Amino acid sequence: MGVAILGLFLGLAVGFLVFSELVGRIVASSGSVQAPWTFVIGFGPQVLAALGAVLAVVVDNRYRNRGGKEQ
Repeated sequence: MGVAILGLFLGLAVGFLVFSELVGRIVASSGSVQAPWTFVIGFGPQVLAALGAVLAVVVDNRYRNRGGKEQ
């Protein structure tokens, strides 16, 4: 459970950096922000947070399974 929460927060942090800062600035520099981009910028961090939690659990399960076979 702790790994999933860590992945959630890391995914959220990466999502805010990528979508809010990088994509948001690129789109805003080209003029007004249209409706599709507002959804991408708004929901992007939440999607990456969920993907980060799932990825953290998958990596943790693989790490635990590999560690159990070696012992």
